[in-house]
Amino acid sequence: MEMRVLWLFLFAGSVAQEDMDRNVFLFSTPSKTDYVVLNPEVTEPLHNLTFCLRSYTDQMNQALLTTGTPQSQKRNMFVIFQSPTDYIQTSPYFYTSIYINNTLVSIKTKAVVLDWIHRCVTWDSNTGVLQLWVNGKVFPRRVLQKGFSIDLGEGISLGQMQKDDWSPTPPFQGEISDVHMWNEVLPPETIWQVLLNNRYINGNVISWRSLNYTIIGDVTVQPKLQCRYGNEPRSLHSQCSMD
Repeated sequence: MEMRVLWLFLFAGSVAQEDMDRNVFLFSTPSKTDYVVLNPEVTEPLHNLTFCLRSYTDQMNQALLTTGTPQSQKRNMFVIFQSPTDYIQTSPYFYTSIYINNTLVSIKTKAVVLDWIHRCVTWDSNTGVLQLWVNGKVFPRRVLQKGFSIDLGEGISLGQMQKDDWSPTPPFQGEISDVHMWNEVLPPETIWQVLLNNRYINGNVISWRSLNYTIIGDVTVQPKLQCRYGNEPRSLHSQCSMD
């Protein structure tokens, strides 16, 4: 019996709960078998949300997160990914695309390649209003899936995107950090503090500083390239050292 429990644990992956403030998840290769499942503190369906994360990659076409796991039956309840506006690698423009209940919005955004990108998505089920923030800049609002609720019972998977089957196109390669989720729409001044990594503001659904997660496959926890956050977006990563 003890051996069976051990094998189940090894098969499930590396399970942990810890303060990740000084760390990142490193996805070294784009593989559909490599991802991180986040286990939320709040499991009832969400009617409002704010989701924030920071990512660092040299690839423009990347899956960031999806609700559920490979065994999930429901698809595209809540998904975030980025894709190029064209395939010229030097272009500073890309699409941040968001699914809610199989409805897709793609928002043209701009950021410096080979710099950390901080994204926050807010959504209010009562009105259907969705907002995207990229490095502190808010983009024009969209409206979708008014009255829907998002089920987090099977967790959120980082680094993957569900489509018709578990065959992401493509999986994430790079680093992800500072993942937070709330069951409310945060006001702009609070989102700004999240961007500046204010350690007193933490998600009540998912908190990077008290993260319950399971690593599946070849994803590693590495020290964060720690930066002194300034008052302007351009200075966020200008003074960095290994913490």
